[in-house]
Amino acid sequence: MRRDPVTPEVRQLVLRRDRHCILLRLDWSHQCRDQWGNVHSSYDLDRLTLEHVKDALMMGRRAPSDPAHLVAMCYSGNVGVPSKEQRQAIRAYLREVAA
Repeated sequence: MRRDPVTPEVRQLVLRRDRHCILLRLDWSHQCRDQWGNVHSSYDLDRLTLEHVKDALMMGRRAPSDPAHLVAMCYSGNVGVPSKEQRQAIRAYLREVAA
């Protein structure tokens, strides 16, 4: 299996582009949580993770580690798996920022 890690440069680019957890953009009542369940600011870029977003369903395959397929997201949102509706909105956002 070929490795496709997120480089530190790509991580910083995505965090600067998004400026906050993408789930806050979709739901202003969203509360970000870290891996221990502690609430933190959606704007705390140091505590956000990156979510790989596939263009289409590809079972068992991760999306590429490039800005066109990554968004800033809190740990709880990333591990909790976004809903189909959230994924559609995230894909629309990625198309918007790519234009």
